[in-house]
Amino acid sequence: MTVVLLDPLRPDVIPLRAIPLLSGPLVITEDIHPSTLWELGKTSASWAEVDDPESTLLTSDRMHRFVRARLERGDDLIAAREVPGDALLAAVALMDTLRRNGPWESTQTHASLRRYLLEECYELLDAIDDDDSELLREELGDLLLQVLFHARIAADDPDHPFDIDDVAQGFTDKVTGRTPGILSGAHADLETQIREWEERKAAEKNRGSVFDGVATTAPALALTQKVLERLSAADFPLDTIDPAITSVVVEPGGDSVEELARQRVRAFMAHVRDVEKHADADGGVLSTRAAWLAALGPVAVDGEPVAVDEEPVAVDEESRAQPNSP
Repeated sequence: MTVVLLDPLRPDVIPLRAIPLLSGPLVITEDIHPSTLWELGKTSASWAEVDDPESTLLTSDRMHRFVRARLERGDDLIAAREVPGDALLAAVALMDTLRRNGPWESTQTHASLRRYLLEECYELLDAIDDDDSELLREELGDLLLQVLFHARIAADDPDHPFDIDDVAQGFTDKVTGRTPGILSGAHADLETQIREWEERKAAEKNRGSVFDGVATTAPALALTQKVLERLSAADFPLDTIDPAITSVVVEPGGDSVEELARQRVRAFMAHVRDVEKHADADGGVLSTRAAWLAALGPVAVDGEPVAVDEEPVAVDEESRAQPNSP
């Protein structure tokens, strides 16, 4: 006869091939909730101490003794088809149980998990550098734990709660909105995809500064590189930047190079933000090299004026109409 195996995390999903069999004689294992039977309109099925091999067996426990005996006998097994992401449901359920019942998990906060999140990111980077696929899989799992944990903590927030589904939906909405051409099949061009992404990102963020969204807690060199990338995308005159910001000198016994580099780049960011505020107050948009130079005014590096290949000009109407770079 037949074994119908339900997914314990999705008990409402009935395989199509099993539907006709559920109208006949039915034996269920103790893991099947009575509500499942009610929704099936079954009143005659019962939990049996002894399996009836002439009936269809409905269960969600693949390791149940009835299931094992039937499969060893050669009975047909009908189960819902697995889809990518099925195991994530089990991970979400496990995290929920630990959050509710675990003495350690139930007391954690976003702040208390901060160092673990940072450690897991570094360990994942090590696995990538070592080209170790087994370690990479393990470290990705550890990073997934952090995502699940933070989302589950957020679900308990009394004022602004969200859960893992909200996180996943946010990811889907963001990527779908930024890759319309790829998802619709309109194109498969890398440059077009990047342009669409950046244009839609800029429209979403409506940033007031070229540095909005830059994580200043990143390591100093990574922060500096991100700052330069943002400025380059905004057509900032990079040749006006003090070389002390873009170079590092390591001296034995000297001050922390990391901290000195961070202080320099953060001070530079503050200066650029001030320039942006003044330009905005004057009704201008800094989206071209000429506009930046006009807003920056005379710039000197190591006491020498920077050579400029354009005459400073006022921000014109065309540049004012362009969106801020992301």
